[in-house]
Amino acid sequence: MIRSLAVTILLASISFHNPVSAAETGDLDQLRQKALELVNDERREHGLESLSLGSPLNSAAQSHAEDMLRRGYYAHTSPEGDTVADRYLEAGGSRWQVTAENIARCQGCPAPPTEQRIEELHQGWMNSPPHRENILRRGLDRFGFGIVVGPDQTLYAVQTFAGAGTPRGGQPDEADLVTGSDEQTALALQRINKERRARNHAPLKAAPALIRASSNLLPKDSQPTAAIDLQGDLSRALPSSTFQDWRSLAAIMGRCGGCGAQPSSADIRSFVTQWLEDPSYRSRLLDEDLTHFGFSLQASGHGLKTASAVLGQRR
Repeated sequence: MIRSLAVTILLASISFHNPVSAAETGDLDQLRQKALELVNDERREHGLESLSLGSPLNSAAQSHAEDMLRRGYYAHTSPEGDTVADRYLEAGGSRWQVTAENIARCQGCPAPPTEQRIEELHQGWMNSPPHRENILRRGLDRFGFGIVVGPDQTLYAVQTFAGAGTPRGGQPDEADLVTGSDEQTALALQRINKERRARNHAPLKAAPALIRASSNLLPKDSQPTAAIDLQGDLSRALPSSTFQDWRSLAAIMGRCGGCGAQPSSADIRSFVTQWLEDPSYRSRLLDEDLTHFGFSLQASGHGLKTASAVLGQRR
């Protein structure tokens, strides 16, 4: 699941001047630094980490501001259906990160845009709860900004945000980190065995060989993998000296995007709950013939998390 948020604001100005002859952006570098400074001041006041400017986010923000001006619409979604996540990806960003966007339109705003205008836009966003939520959102680390003023003195401004996000269903600060596969397996088994006992099935036991196999199935470069070939990937993942110990083997994998930078107990609960809600995965986890289990969770550090579980029936 990849998560993104987007909210809008419409500002009005009582200033009227002669239209400029062409669209103007002003000193973009200077205006972006001012926009970033204002956002980071707010975040520091609330005990949040500061953001840094990101080239893909700047590109996504500026392209959207100019596209809205050029085609005369005002929305987070383009006429073709592209969203902030699409624009970020097209500019070179990661599909596994959480994204957010604030937009604003000001009519009767003269060009070129100034730092004072950036301050007015920022205050308008902070006075609006949904926009304020994006600015003060946890799990973000980068920021982008775009602005343009058209010949009719209509201004479009865009803030974009991205980051690893936070664990699904967990605490925002990710305090409860779980990095070892043995501990991860134990936490996963708590939830799975509760369901098995409810069906009068024997609980699964942790098996070092299956824990190692689950770890070996995870992608080495923290990138998505293709479907598991049980006769290939799984057999190679299992320690060769233990392969003959098992009558049958099964594997499950899952991915989550925008789910935080570090592995946590919340991630394990989320993956196991999701698997138990899927009929095909549930049937594997609750198969009364299976006896042992191994689980591993990998975090890329940039929002992507991959979970792997291996189940087996010992001979």
